[in-house]
Amino acid sequence: MGRPKAIFLLFVVVSLLATSCSSDEEKRVSYLKKGQQYFQKGEYKSAVLEFKNAIQIDPQYADAYAGLAETFLKLGNARGAFQAYSQLAKLKPQDVDAQLKLATFYMLGRKLDEAKKRVDLVLAKQPDNIEALYLLAGIQSLGKNLYASASVFRKIIDLDSKQTRAYLGLARVLMRQGKLQEAEKNLKQAISLKPDDIQAHLALFGFYVSTKAFANAEREIRQTIAAHPENVDLYLVLGNFYFRRKKPAAAEKAYLTAVDKGAKTVKPYMVAAGFYEASHQKDKALAMYRKALALEPANVRIKNTIARHYFRNREMAPATRIVDEILKKRPNYFPTRMLKGEIAVVQKKFDAAIEIFNQLIKEEPNSSRAYYFKGVAYLGKHQIRLAKNALAKAIELNPDHAKARLLMADIYLREHDFELAAKACRKILEKFPHIYRAQLILGDALMYQKKVGQAAQVFERLIKEKPDNPAGYYRLGRLQQIEKKYDLALKSFEKALSLNPRLMDVFSSVVLLQASRGKFEDALERCDRQLAVVKNSSAAKAIVYTLKGSLFLARHQRDAAEENFKKAIAVNPNYLRPYYLLARIYLAEKKQDQAISQYAAVLAKNPKQVAPHMLLGTIYDMQKRFGLSEKHYRQALELNPDFAPAANNLAFLLAQKNEKIEEALELAQRAKEKLPEDPSIMDTLGWVYYKKGLYDSAIDEFKDSLEKLPENPTVRYHLGLAYYKKGQKAKARTELQKALHLDRNFDGADEARKILAAL
Repeated sequence: MGRPKAIFLLFVVVSLLATSCSSDEEKRVSYLKKGQQYFQKGEYKSAVLEFKNAIQIDPQYADAYAGLAETFLKLGNARGAFQAYSQLAKLKPQDVDAQLKLATFYMLGRKLDEAKKRVDLVLAKQPDNIEALYLLAGIQSLGKNLYASASVFRKIIDLDSKQTRAYLGLARVLMRQGKLQEAEKNLKQAISLKPDDIQAHLALFGFYVSTKAFANAEREIRQTIAAHPENVDLYLVLGNFYFRRKKPAAAEKAYLTAVDKGAKTVKPYMVAAGFYEASHQKDKALAMYRKALALEPANVRIKNTIARHYFRNREMAPATRIVDEILKKRPNYFPTRMLKGEIAVVQKKFDAAIEIFNQLIKEEPNSSRAYYFKGVAYLGKHQIRLAKNALAKAIELNPDHAKARLLMADIYLREHDFELAAKACRKILEKFPHIYRAQLILGDALMYQKKVGQAAQVFERLIKEKPDNPAGYYRLGRLQQIEKKYDLALKSFEKALSLNPRLMDVFSSVVLLQASRGKFEDALERCDRQLAVVKNSSAAKAIVYTLKGSLFLARHQRDAAEENFKKAIAVNPNYLRPYYLLARIYLAEKKQDQAISQYAAVLAKNPKQVAPHMLLGTIYDMQKRFGLSEKHYRQALELNPDFAPAANNLAFLLAQKNEKIEEALELAQRAKEKLPEDPSIMDTLGWVYYKKGLYDSAIDEFKDSLEKLPENPTVRYHLGLAYYKKGQKAKARTELQKALHLDRNFDGADEARKILAAL
């Protein structure tokens, strides 16, 4: 009885296994068929699930991988498609389609050796496979093996003389070889084979544009439009052609025709809007964006473009509103989060911006744009080292990122690393030879390196390229002044002023140059003329009155000097320099007590005046009566919390006393925000950084100050101290020696001598 029972049990087990195998086979086939059905209906996400179910049952199921790969292609999931084709190629090495698809992926990823290996596998068995030959021609072209690429295209034509793609491909290769007549012949041959092939006509049009045969190009695109008058894209191509040819009226007409022809599609509206943006017609651009949005109200890309339009035009409220609307519905939408970070940078919310960019970088480590704006934000926080690190990463990820390189060059220039500044600019100009700012920085770097001839060539080239831009003339004038070619320098400055009479730095250079040559009457007369030019600008008038006062002071006409300094303060109480100069007059003539009484009487009549408090604070400062000076600076700030001169002087006073350093930093930053170009404020902020031990930031501020006040011994002394603390002894010695050379008795001279002795 035992043996029959064992046989029966074995039969049951085998039957169960057979049933199970049959069930799995049925399931995987069922999943495959369902996936194929979903694919045919265009329900690609459902198809993916079915193909994956089939693969889960049988990880070696080649047909399921084939379906999954095709579905991923439809969904635009390149990574998924590549992985599926890779698995399919392993399971079925003889599958020609899988090998060619993989070759395409490798070619697009510039992995040319791997791509060619796949193509060679196919051609070894099917030497006349035309798709494989097209891929081979493309691989050879990308590898700059142009003769081999041309040979493959010719082989395709020999196999099938009606392959228009081959003629077009061969024409592209011939153009790169400089064989223009032969290239044109092949393009025309492609058109003769398929006269209605729009892409062939566009290829011939592109050929004529690239060879500057603009009349032929215009004729070709117009003939193509005549043959296909309802094709919207052709009108957009025509518009772009006219725009590049600097024919805005013709371009606008073409774009508007595209809008009329494609009134129910978004693309022509967006292209027309881009044209209006580039033409600085912001209202027309916005109108086009809104029409596009009306067609597709849920289109996030259009909404983001409108937000960026507002941002470009510095309309932050609507930009922020739209950004918030988008992120409420699509909190992870990358482009809008990027824009939110850029808005934060402009609004000087640097910490918030850095937080946004760090998150974006975490999600997309190759985003050079995120690294660039992260660098800009760090620069706003005066964290130069971190800014440079971020910018360097942006450049590493995108070597053609001109803005990142330009900002880096600017930093190098401010750091007086003129060699690196010049190198960065040359790198930009290799790719973008006409970026004006890069040429300016290069010229400045060469000038500071005393490479006079090279600098002159750069500035003269700028003048030739943009004769209506005063910057080139001004830079050339500064260079000529360094060379002591004063007549030429004056001529260059005058030319710059003739182009823009309101350039106060150029005007100041003219006045100071005249004064240095003893032509005080000419300089004074020039000041009076400039007052008429800038009569509507209180800031410019204050500069002119201060210059005029300084001229009188140089001639020991102190009453006239005092009168002009008072006028400067009256027209612009925020201008710092006349307060110091006026206080020095009172101290020099021992009239400080009289001045104190005078301004105290003014305040007795009207205590809510900022300027008298500032003047009293400055006088007490110079008398070293710091308690009284602090009192008046604080009273000025109570009346006007944004009064930059008082904020600056109080910050410096607190830093000098090593008291309330955090308050000093807040005051100095507030002053810098209000008057970012004032060298005295740069020095104060640098001094506060120095007191906080932030020596890199301090050095940057002192250097910026010295750009405008190169003969100021105190700023030189401060820079020397910062270098000393950094352990850069040679640089410290140079700056301290320069400070003592300029003035043997400035405040801090004794300390400078002690440090020099120790060095």
